[in-house]
Amino acid sequence: MTNAGAENAPADVSVLDAKIIKQVEYYFGDFNLPRDKFLQGKVKEDDGWVTIETLLTFNRLKSLTTEENVVAEALKKSANQLLEVSSDGKKIRRSPAKPLPDGDKERQKLDELTVYAKGFPPTTTIDELLEFFGQFGQCINVFMRRFPGNRKFKGSVFATFTTKEEAEAFIAKEGLKFNELELKRSMKMDYVARKKEERQARLEEKAKKKAANQGGGGDAAEEVEAEDVVLGCLLRLTGLGDKTTRETIKQVVEPYAALAFVDYSRGDPNAILRFVEEGSAQAVLAKLEAQGEGLKVDGCDVTATLVEGDEELEYWKKLAAAKRDRKNRFKRGQRGNKGNQ
Repeated sequence: MTNAGAENAPADVSVLDAKIIKQVEYYFGDFNLPRDKFLQGKVKEDDGWVTIETLLTFNRLKSLTTEENVVAEALKKSANQLLEVSSDGKKIRRSPAKPLPDGDKERQKLDELTVYAKGFPPTTTIDELLEFFGQFGQCINVFMRRFPGNRKFKGSVFATFTTKEEAEAFIAKEGLKFNELELKRSMKMDYVARKKEERQARLEEKAKKKAANQGGGGDAAEEVEAEDVVLGCLLRLTGLGDKTTRETIKQVVEPYAALAFVDYSRGDPNAILRFVEEGSAQAVLAKLEAQGEGLKVDGCDVTATLVEGDEELEYWKKLAAAKRDRKNRFKRGQRGNKGNQ
């Protein structure tokens, strides 16, 4: 094997080489690999080695080259020492000397390095965004936020830098513009906290109006607490077959992201997937889009769409109500048991 970033690596890195290095190192990097269940599965099959042939099925790499040897030779020129190339030039792996950091701690760290920015034109491409954010430091990921259904770009992104100083410096720049359009900016953690507060306020306002209309009590505003809501983790599947089961859905979807629950009844053409992590639903859609693949479950072509806005809030309200009902039934059962003792 050879280190992709060995000291004797050639210095003549072409523009194409640089693009290949950046793309493949992104696949195996701290940001993407912990979230990429498909690639994680491949990594486990052969002591960390993944064939370049497999990587060339990924659309962004395939758009740069379709030649395995071009990928191998480019990676040998990397100065980052993140990847190793097999002696036959057919496989690559993340260097065992650079293991992935601890999952939970790394996710929190990445959130601290991530900024939210809004105001980009809907026609903006990922390459334009990567070039733009690259002006302000080493940007390791740009996540384009999209509307459910039509998948059109919302004009807002989450961009992750390698240091907190770079992220904060980006936020601190006054009057920052993209193509003459001024951008709204904040740290991702501040943005998420603000959106949770806004959603909770809307929930409470709706609950108060509902209680007033029904002449109910004042505790309806507590239907769901903000800390119980995991934003962006709900994905709807439509087009499921009559014989589909929860297990078959799990088998298809779990390679893309960790599932908390599959809300599904056999025979129903629809299901709601609830993922573990915030933002996972959008990430799964982005992954499917990047691979140029649809979703097949039991031979059926299935459509995946985000559950967002009022519908998302309504889902969490129903979930909270069901949880309260179970808790109340349990309490009643406990009282009944005591009475029989």
